[in-house]
Amino acid sequence: MSINYYSIVRREVFSLIPRGGRLLDFGGGDGATAAALKAEGHADHIGVADLVAPAHQSALDFAYQGDLTDAEFTSRITAEVGLFDTILCLDILEHFIDPWTVVKRLDAMLKPGGALVASLPNIRYCSVLLPLVFKGQFRYCDEGILDRTHLRFFTREGALELLTSSGLMLEQVEANAQARRRDKWLNLISFNLFEGILAPQYFVRVRKSSSPQIG
Repeated sequence: MSINYYSIVRREVFSLIPRGGRLLDFGGGDGATAAALKAEGHADHIGVADLVAPAHQSALDFAYQGDLTDAEFTSRITAEVGLFDTILCLDILEHFIDPWTVVKRLDAMLKPGGALVASLPNIRYCSVLLPLVFKGQFRYCDEGILDRTHLRFFTREGALELLTSSGLMLEQVEANAQARRRDKWLNLISFNLFEGILAPQYFVRVRKSSSPQIG
């Protein structure tokens, strides 16, 4: 059954999200995750920026619909709302031609000490790697790691390089815990040796320096 990514509440990243303050869900679909975060006390002032109009707009403090790659669009958000304590960027960066520039713009939208929480699929995951190595198969599909709308692909190393490329500091990285029980045991007994091929996705939190930039 297909997952409606625009409406799903991304609870698997809630533990990485700092509590309180102003939060932007960048590419946050219809606003379900942002609305749940405010309702459960994780954020005080919440909103969404996406290509689609949010269905949960009444639960949001602000909502912007526009081109997420447009510098004028992101600049308008901060000009009207202010800088953010937290920005979510969940399964969106892989859809951009130039996600490095997007991360740089998101960095500029953060307050000093603010956090960017992102999720990225792992191209090294066994469901992709094994058919490629043993069968020469690399087949795009309608959802998942090889979603045909993905323009960029990342391993753990590449994801961390992307998210720290603007100068944001790595604070936490976790593999998606929704792995099969067999995979979890294999990873445990191998002392995480196979984590790179058993993690379908990585959750990462990076943070902007609280010290003012000089020069």
